[in-house]
This record gives sequence, C-alpha cells and structure tokens, in this order.
Amino acid sequence: MSKLRTFFALDSADKFASLEAMVLVLYAKLLIGKVPPRRWRSRFGAVARSSEKSGDLETVRRVRLAIMRALNNVPGAPNCLPQALAGRWMLERRGIASSLFLGTQRDETGKARFHAWLKVGDEWVTGLCDEAQYTLLVPGEPETA
Repeated sequence: MSKLRTFFALDSADKFASLEAMVLVLYAKLLIGKVPPRRWRSRFGAVARSSEKSGDLETVRRVRLAIMRALNNVPGAPNCLPQALAGRWMLERRGIASSLFLGTQRDETGKARFHAWLKVGDEWVTGLCDEAQYTLLVPGEPETA
C-alpha cells in the first residue's frame, strides 16, 4: 500500500497527529541545529530525572505512533532529540505531562554517546533504551501540565 493510501486510511485524529509530528520533528531539528546546547534547557523546557505522572494512555500511544510515522516521511533521519522534543510538544498541547531525559554513555572506544528519550510515567514515547546504561545530564524535575 502506498504511503498516501496508508495516510488516508488513518482516522482524522491520527492524520492530524501525523502531520503535526512531521512539522514538529523538522522544527525541532532546525532549532537543535541553530541553538547552542548550553541553551537547550531554557529553550526546550526542563529535563527530568524521573517520570512520575501518567496521562491518557491512548493519546500517549497516538503521539508515539505519529512520531514513528513522521520519521518515515521527513528528510534527514532526525535523531533522538528532535523526536523527544516533538513528542513533548505534542503531549503538552494535549495537556499531558512528560519527562524528557538526556543521557550519555561511553562506547567501546571511550567516546561519549548521547541519547534523549521521552516518557509519560512508565510509558515510553520516544528513544526506547536501557536507562541504566546512561548517566543523566542536566537533571531536573518532571514538568507538570
């Protein structure tokens, strides 16, 4: 089935979420390219140490799937940070608190590798990983809606 046919087969909420995700992922990628990392915390919102709150599970899953669809349809293969930011903004618009995590780990050669992930409570939105393998950067408190 073609991408367009697949898109038109979605319900209206999924269509909107998919288009919103594509725009926000591209916007986040542009901001990351233009805003120095030292300004990420103030520009992109608080970074969390833990996830405490939960939201409407159906909406959280809709946002996660919309982000996944966007990744298949936007240029430049956006990495984990634009995905997490787009997901956070989408959830925020829907009144759902989320926790954004930024972590680092060393690869086999000792080089630092960074990763961002987003969760609502225990539910993963983007960046599924083994959290125990990462040292959190810029710890803070979860945002509340």
